[in-house]
Amino acid sequence: MKTLSLSVNEVLRFANHDYMNQLQLIKMNLDLGRVEEAKKIIEQISEQCKTLSNINKLKLPKTVEWLQTIQWRYPAFQVTLKSNVTSPVDMKKDEQIVEYLEKTVIHVYDNLDPFTEHELTIQIESNESAFHLTFDLIGKWDTHLFEHEVTHLNVQTYEQTTRQWKYALNIEQE
Repeated sequence: MKTLSLSVNEVLRFANHDYMNQLQLIKMNLDLGRVEEAKKIIEQISEQCKTLSNINKLKLPKTVEWLQTIQWRYPAFQVTLKSNVTSPVDMKKDEQIVEYLEKTVIHVYDNLDPFTEHELTIQIESNESAFHLTFDLIGKWDTHLFEHEVTHLNVQTYEQTTRQWKYALNIEQE
């Protein structure tokens, strides 16, 4: 599989589609008298917007774009982003972070079991002393172990099986 990129038009179309789906879901719940469910959806959307805003503080344009568009480029994943960014990251690492993330996704994507849900949670922590990104994919796929040489990034794999792949990218801030 090759790297997928999106045009501005495609991004706007996907964003508009998601927005309309969210509005329809809220309206449906309100029509059914399920006010608490509608409120939960609004809270989830609000948290998602806060997370997307927070990751912009990384000052890593390519990484931020990758994170914001992964759900549209790889729709087989149910993506959850979590972030606590208080300091930007050295921009020289931007391309390396994206390259590693993209290669890991491509490694499993064509081999995903189509009858299994695939949940990808990406947790980002960035402060004055360190950048830490945790990639946690749960689902089912059939592929060999991922091996990729990395320079200038510290990658720690916690688990890599055909059911879960969890690793962390770490960068010491200078």
